[in-house]
Amino acid sequence: MSNITFVLFTYNEEKRISYAVRNFIKYGSVILMDGGSTDKTREIAEELGAKFFIRPDISKPQVETAENFKFIKNRINTGWIYWGYVDNIAPKSLLDRLVEISHQDKFKMVLIPLYTYLWGNIKRFSQKSYSPFLFHKNFVDFSNNYIHGMGKFTGKKGQLLKLPNRPEYALRHFSVYNIDKFIIGHLRYANQEAEEKYQSGKQFSIVRMVASILRYCWIYGKLNWRNGKIGLIIILSYISFRLMAYAKLYELENGIDLDSIEKKYSVLKEELIKEFD
Repeated sequence: MSNITFVLFTYNEEKRISYAVRNFIKYGSVILMDGGSTDKTREIAEELGAKFFIRPDISKPQVETAENFKFIKNRINTGWIYWGYVDNIAPKSLLDRLVEISHQDKFKMVLIPLYTYLWGNIKRFSQKSYSPFLFHKNFVDFSNNYIHGMGKFTGKKGQLLKLPNRPEYALRHFSVYNIDKFIIGHLRYANQEAEEKYQSGKQFSIVRMVASILRYCWIYGKLNWRNGKIGLIIILSYISFRLMAYAKLYELENGIDLDSIEKKYSVLKEELIKEFD
């Protein structure tokens, strides 16, 4: 048995939860941190042996906070935590390696390759990246965490292990997006990101916006150029996400919302129609 608790964050995941629980349940305890599912997520997960908890009520529902982390630590008895999502599936070779790591003392966090499928294209990956999904519970700080953040590693550089970027060690990320879900979901992410930047004093910059767009062109373009029409749609969609985040930051800085726009328009409208009074 491993020294790992597998923590999965869920919200209305009845179509995907069984794959994730079946993937991990033989390697350790599986805990669901749920955001208030109204479908059969809980029923399916518990039938497969997972434990179900409602996430603490927090001010930033899109961010994994110190409150969430403390809640989890108080409910587990393992040294290591796999901190993940139900749309990620691990091959057996990766899980066997993670179990080995959980029984050693040299490393305290593991960077795991993440191969992402997008828009249902299973012929080729759309992105390859790394994420610290496995860590020792005493070496991560989730204070001041941000959207999509995985906390801050508090160990030393030599305690961070990066697995080889090979298929046998890579999580498969099955990202379920069509254009409708992408726009709705990423507009929410963009608003949250912009609010975090605004609250921290980071100002809108054309240079930063363009740099962010170019970075995403590289991240999503280096593999998706081979995916033809759907590849181009994916690249442009992620570029639009960066535009949304920075446009929202600009609006926050300048007090732009629908009411302020209407007030400005009203001034000009009055000028145009006053001769009719």
